[in-house]
Amino acid sequence: MAGFNPGLLVLEDSTTQAKMISRMFEDQGASVTAVTTPREFSSAPHLFDLKVNAALIDVHFGEVSGLKLIEPLSRRWPSAVLIMMTANDTDDFAILGEARKKGAHLVLKKPFKREDVMETLADIKSIQETGSRRKHVVLIDDSKTTCRIASDLLRAHGFRVSSFQSGLSAIQQLNYDHVDVVLTDMHMPEMSGSELICLVRDVWAKVPIVAMSADEKLASQKIDVDAFIQKPFGPEEIISVLKYVMRRDELELDC
Repeated sequence: MAGFNPGLLVLEDSTTQAKMISRMFEDQGASVTAVTTPREFSSAPHLFDLKVNAALIDVHFGEVSGLKLIEPLSRRWPSAVLIMMTANDTDDFAILGEARKKGAHLVLKKPFKREDVMETLADIKSIQETGSRRKHVVLIDDSKTTCRIASDLLRAHGFRVSSFQSGLSAIQQLNYDHVDVVLTDMHMPEMSGSELICLVRDVWAKVPIVAMSADEKLASQKIDVDAFIQKPFGPEEIISVLKYVMRRDELELDC
């Protein structure tokens, strides 16, 4: 990321993965120090003077649970962004939820791609500069073109975006993550709009849902969503609606 060169600490017990992760972040301008054993983390002298903007912590760091490393990392580097990493294993999802409760700012599922690295660096930058992570929009639409156009628009306005061509894929891959709003098409091939909304509500009960459809009749029907956008929509409309439902949601949580 141009102009942003954070210092990262990677706690990963696999030497091969530690090298791969380090290279991916270094390619985007980060300065990375990798630690592969709990003993090195607790006793290596060079770590004490290290500049750490963010720490990537493996859920299973050798014989030590990554959860137990959150507190000592926060104590040693109070302003560091803490990111919990996990393999693509549903057994770790409960741990990721617990990690957020203990103070982890972000979660990152392995294996991840270049795009995930760039998204993570953007979140680190946002947290370091503003104290808050970017708002996370889950975009669900079976049209790849719609996903691409909407994703580019949302990212240009500072949102973090995860896009999927089906609701089931979104739930399976993100049920451990923090989500601020779901933006979904109402006509999906594998399930009806009402079924998709029920699925979303089961996983993210209090997350605002914005429905999209070319069928203007849906706007007048009683569907369990927080807002409706008729396709095709303009850039100003979608940004305005998303900000409105998230702002309203925050006000309701404060009440």
